[in-house]
Amino acid sequence: MSRPQAVGVMLIALGLIYALLYAAWLRKRRRNTSAAVVVAGPRVAADEVPGSVVRAEGTYVSTTTAASRLERVAVEGLGNRSKATLAIRRGSPDELIRFERQGESDVVIPRSRLVDVRRDRGMAGKFVGSNRLLVVRWKADDESIYETGFLPRHRADLERLESALWWHQAGSSITADEPAQPTDTESAQSTDVQSPEGDPRT
Repeated sequence: MSRPQAVGVMLIALGLIYALLYAAWLRKRRRNTSAAVVVAGPRVAADEVPGSVVRAEGTYVSTTTAASRLERVAVEGLGNRSKATLAIRRGSPDELIRFERQGESDVVIPRSRLVDVRRDRGMAGKFVGSNRLLVVRWKADDESIYETGFLPRHRADLERLESALWWHQAGSSITADEPAQPTDTESAQSTDVQSPEGDPRT
């Protein structure tokens, strides 16, 4: 085989490899299309959104599937790492969490999509030595579960962000609208009042 022929074979092989990689990327993109629901339109000014705002600067790490933290979501650049500001708007259920990303579209997670929030050591795109990564788990319209990671620039911001989101987590045992439960003493008094006359308990 002459040198030009060898070069031609190598170019064909490289072309096939790139074609296979591109096909795999397209399959992955189609598989996670439901994640695009959180990609936001134009940014809304903070003073136009009701409720108090908690903000922290840091790094938007990526969005992955909950089943695999190594599988980045390719739709709308959700898997791309970028500098960002995390804004939590308490009192605004339609825009509870907003990742204001530099060079990419913002990501907005309303209260209805939030599943839970946790700290972690890492995910696809970033691994740290301690639990400094804030991971937001949320669901799409087709009930697929995704995770979005954010690394605050300052460690002290972690507690502020967690505190702002605690009341909104679906797994929380207490919600802002939960009615007060009667104490044991009040329950006992209520039982005594309703006991019929002649009841052996009285």
